[in-house]
Formats: sequence, structure tokens, C-alpha cells
Amino acid sequence: MGRGRLTSILYESVRNIWEKIYNHPFVVELYRGTLPLELFKFYVIQDYNFLIGMVKAFSAIAVKTDDYVLIRKALEIAYNGISIELDNYVKLLDKLGLKLEDVIKAEVSPTNYAYVNHILITCINGSTIDCLVSILPCYWSYMEIARVNDKLVETNRNELYLNWINVYRSKEYISVVEDLKNTIDSLWSGGNVDRYVKIFRISSIYEYMFWDMSYRCERWSI
Repeated sequence: MGRGRLTSILYESVRNIWEKIYNHPFVVELYRGTLPLELFKFYVIQDYNFLIGMVKAFSAIAVKTDDYVLIRKALEIAYNGISIELDNYVKLLDKLGLKLEDVIKAEVSPTNYAYVNHILITCINGSTIDCLVSILPCYWSYMEIARVNDKLVETNRNELYLNWINVYRSKEYISVVEDLKNTIDSLWSGGNVDRYVKIFRISSIYEYMFWDMSYRCERWSI
């Protein structure tokens, strides 16, 4: 009997957390098209720090491995993050009446700061698979959010939100997620399950907290 897929084990370990993400008011209102624009703006502004953090994380993977296929894959994702994704991000900022230079200067919220640091510390101090496992909840949960909340979109007439949502429903995005999952499963030797589950759960909790901080427009208390 084979050892199975690590990603299946990881998914089962966070089902309760992800269910809360699917049903979070920010997510539900966004998919329905009723989310107050100021909350979406806050989320988008905070997303810049996370986008840059992801570029650094994938760059760290390229440094850690000697597998040229994985190096190329990691650098392609990092390059897309700093070019294509950033270009799309700037276009979204323009639609929201925001400028990149102002977003760069914006204060990073406590949850955002902690989440990105969790990923970067894991990538710097851990193995290649540690890093990938810490990153995966962001990519995978966004795909699952789009799948689970698909029917909510039927009554959404907010073009801005629909355009944002459709990225995570696209074949291209789903392909990236499945590729990340397959890469993790191919690297897994069958051990360290508890370690990977812990990393995956922490990132999943931060995913929930990121939505929640955006709904509350979280600020530093001092």
C-alpha cells in the first residue's frame, strides 16, 4: 500500500478552519458583491505586503534546492508575482483610486506582519517542503473559497469584485494550485507528518485571521 498524498493529510487537518474561512462575513459579502468598498480597499492595501512576501518566499525555495525543475518553477512564480501580478495589482489600485507609492508607505497590520514573517522564517530556517507547505494554504484556500462559494456569485452584480473573484476560478489559477500540491507530494518521503501539519495549520489560521483583520480594518493598538 502506498503512503498516500501529504496534501490530502494536510487538507483533512484544517477542514474545520477552512469551513470558517468559507463562511467569514468578508468572504461571503465579497462573493455576494455587498462588501463595503472601504473594507475591500483595506484588504487590497494590505495585500501588497503579502505579495512581496510571497516573491521572497519562492525566491528562498530556489536558493535551497538543487533540483533545476523546482528552481525554475519557483523563480517563474516569483517572477510572475513581481511582474504580472504586480501589474494587475496596480491596475486594481487605479480602479480603487489608490496609488502604489501610497500603498507601499501604508502601515502593515499586525496580522499581516505576523503571517508574512511566519512564512519567511519557515522558508529561511526550514526545508524546501517546509516552505512550500507554509505557502500552500494561501493558494489552495483561495481556490476552495471560489469553489465553495460559487453559487453566491450568481447574484453578484459588482463588476470590480467579480473580476477579482474570477482570477481564482480560472483554469490558470487552478493549474498553479494543483502544480504546487503535486510538487509537495512528490517531495514528501513519508515522514515528518506532524511537522508539516503544524506548519500548514498555522498558515491556515493566519489565512482566517487575514480575512478577519480586513473585515475589522485591524490597526496596531498602540
